Amino acid sequence: MSKPRILVLTAAGRTGMPVALQLLDEGFPVTAFVHQADQRSERLKAKGADIVVGSLTDITDMRTAMAGARRAYFCAPNEAGYLKAAAIFTVVAAEQQLEAVVAMSQWLSNPNHPSIHTREAWLADRLFALLPGTAVTYINPGFFADNEMQVLPFAAQFGLLSLPYGSGLNAPPSNEDMARVMAEILARPEGHAGKTYRPSGPQMLSPQDIADILGKVLGRKVTYRNAPMRMLSKIMRGRLSLYELAAYEQYAIDYQKNAFGVNAPTDVVRRITGREAEDFETIARRSVATIPGAKPSFAIQLKFMLGMIISLLSPAPKTTPYLALDEFSERSHVVFSADSPEWRQSHEQQANEPSGEKTAFQHTKSG
Repeated sequence: MSKPRILVLTAAGRTGMPVALQLLDEGFPVTAFVHQADQRSERLKAKGADIVVGSLTDITDMRTAMAGARRAYFCAPNEAGYLKAAAIFTVVAAEQQLEAVVAMSQWLSNPNHPSIHTREAWLADRLFALLPGTAVTYINPGFFADNEMQVLPFAAQFGLLSLPYGSGLNAPPSNEDMARVMAEILARPEGHAGKTYRPSGPQMLSPQDIADILGKVLGRKVTYRNAPMRMLSKIMRGRLSLYELAAYEQYAIDYQKNAFGVNAPTDVVRRITGREAEDFETIARRSVATIPGAKPSFAIQLKFMLGMIISLLSPAPKTTPYLALDEFSERSHVVFSADSPEWRQSHEQQANEPSGEKTAFQHTKSG
């Protein structure tokens, strides 16, 4: 019997690519939906994927991509239009009568969060739940290890990990483990319908723990220093859009409030894939081998220093408009996930269920 075709959205992305590659290795026909044709899409094409180039917010492109698919991985980037992409995906999935969907959600998912992306992720999850006859599984990750890897070159050059996380805790998962979980559920969706899983790393880490591990991998002492968000926003302005930066600033506050430490770590990776979750050191060693700037260099240090001076002398970016807080009738309705009694109750109750797993929305009473 032939295997069902699986659609992978953002197939050139950090989880989409390994999901698509694993499914192709297992012999599944894969349609890879990408934003643009480049060497990443060529790699997928060489492995046997059918490539569709298009926009997640164009229903014609979505219909083209989903034609013939029986299962799909929904993942959309943190940018304006997320909820529209989710709505278009839901409409076309209903038209195609998909049998199974794996949806990338968020650990912070909350209808009253200051980040519009997080509010829309909460709404998107509920849209997917309305799909008639479709087995929907939600992946609810916390803060990825990949986020720390973005500042690894700075740690390598100066021995500093400067981030705005306070004393918050996290059990960061790898992109590869996330992809293994999602690919396994897409390949064998039986028993996963309506479930929400939180894959995590195997160990709870403080920011200084993360710095110590990076130091071990880099062969030098690395110290964590809490960075003021205003200063960091200036530096990150060149790497992130204002929409992404606005969201990141809010996530950092939830990190400080220990939202990512709630009910972690989990054993989801081992239970779903049969493999132990990768520890942070393993992830960091892989990143050091591939990320430029992971070895001390005077030229790189000078480049960083000049860039920081220019950034710090510039005005702080204005990100508040990108939170769209005027959607609320009262500012008192806006609440971080860590400060929400409903959010904490729903997420802490997972500790009494199979590790990191719950039935979707069984707890939801607020909107």
